[in-house]
Amino acid sequence: MFEQQYILNKIEQWADRLPYQSLKIEVELSNQTLTLEKTKQRPIGFQAPPHGRKVIEYAHAC
Repeated sequence: MFEQQYILNKIEQWADRLPYQSLKIEVELSNQTLTLEKTKQRPIGFQAPPHGRKVIEYAHAC
């Protein structure tokens, strides 16, 4: 069972890289069926800026 769990974890890691809204993966073995079902929630509110950092400097008049 340890090997099966390891393989399912790897499949889940791979699947998380896909741009899915809902996902269902079934693995049929000789004596059982393993199912992975996931749904990504849509972000609420504004999107975070890209990873690049932007610095804005303001000059103050004295």
